[in-house]
Amino acid sequence: MSSETRTFRLDNEIIKYLEQEAKKQGATLNGLVCRILRNYVRIESKIKQIGIISLFRDDFINILNLIDENKISELGIKIGNSIPKDIILLLFGEISMNSLRQFLSLVLHGYLNWINVNEVENEDYIEIRAWHNMGNKWSIFIKNFIESLFISTINIKPRFKYISDSSIIFTINKN
Repeated sequence: MSSETRTFRLDNEIIKYLEQEAKKQGATLNGLVCRILRNYVRIESKIKQIGIISLFRDDFINILNLIDENKISELGIKIGNSIPKDIILLLFGEISMNSLRQFLSLVLHGYLNWINVNEVENEDYIEIRAWHNMGNKWSIFIKNFIESLFISTINIKPRFKYISDSSIIFTINKN
């Protein structure tokens, strides 16, 4: 990726905030600003067209806890089968293992904050470790969402190794 030097005028208040945030994250000011702009160009500007709503985490968890586990599973499957394919095509222009991995990392982790994601890769498979702080019902939803997402888009069924109140670990064969 090449870069180009440009000059922009920013309010002093914004610069001060960005400097504090960069320091807190252990990043450079330039690195933080590039990450913010890259996220906006690659994800936010496109995903805003779809229509996303935001809720406070505690309010969302309260709503989630009113729904029984079977309905949560059904909802995860339904949403995983329908919405992500269109979003993946809009954002990445193709349906592939790579675009699904980007979707998990950039959208579910980076933009929506549904889960945090870490990948471990070897010759035969990719292990995806996802964690959150929203409880067991959210784990049930995410497991069913991810399973139906992979099956409906690239016809691969993930193997779930571990599911708890705060984490989900699954693998996907490369071949």
